[in-house]
Amino acid sequence: MSRVIDSLPTPSAPREKKLIVTANSRTGTFSLYQALKIMGYKPYHMYEVVQGGVTHMKILEEGLNAKYHGIGKPYGKAEFEKWFADYDVIIEVTPLFLEEIFECYPDAKYMHVERDVDSWYRSVDNTGGQVFEACGKFPLTQMRLIDDFVDKFCSLHLALAKYWTGGRPWREGKVSCVQRYLETNRLVRDLIPTKNLAIFKLEDGFGWEQICPFLGKPMPDVPYPRGNAPAEFQKMASEALSPAFRRAALFVATSALVPLVAIGLWYCRSRK
Repeated sequence: MSRVIDSLPTPSAPREKKLIVTANSRTGTFSLYQALKIMGYKPYHMYEVVQGGVTHMKILEEGLNAKYHGIGKPYGKAEFEKWFADYDVIIEVTPLFLEEIFECYPDAKYMHVERDVDSWYRSVDNTGGQVFEACGKFPLTQMRLIDDFVDKFCSLHLALAKYWTGGRPWREGKVSCVQRYLETNRLVRDLIPTKNLAIFKLEDGFGWEQICPFLGKPMPDVPYPRGNAPAEFQKMASEALSPAFRRAALFVATSALVPLVAIGLWYCRSRK
């Protein structure tokens, strides 16, 4: 079976991974992603997956299917070196492939952030949960039929929902979702040597004062980014899909116009 990851070129010199963030989504990862960019790093975050378009969304889903459902060859270093070739930080994608990524990059610095589990679940439910549910409903179910970006966006997010809920509908999957979150926290501690690992708790404060000493970097003279609250998350999701909505609207308008033009031509000819 051909794989999308195999269509990427083998990099001659993939960037060294300077930091790997093992934290789950909704633990300050988007602010950290922005902060790392301010510091000069080039991080690969779920935002990059969507911005990378159909190819990157297919690659992530392909990796999920291989690891969790036995469909295709699992990803290892050859695949990660292609996928993350141009990036020196991996963030938010990491928990999905934690053991495999650690095996490939055992000497990297690792950073983990935890959050009160109830607060974490509420945040996930108000953001990703909304997207997961929307991907199984109108209008996205219909748009998938006419727009490849929407199709792959929905396919990926339904696969992510399955990862979190064990295949249950989102509203019935809270227990599985929380278990998955706690399992990641446990696995990080069991897998990664403490000499390479920094663990922070979001409620105790998380900003320049925490990350810069661990990375050995001076603190930037700008405020630490604070963003991606539920309203901002929904805005980002809407912006990601808005070009597809415009394409779909154009497709529908054109599809409706063609038969109207044909009818008009027939009518004109019949009058001659």
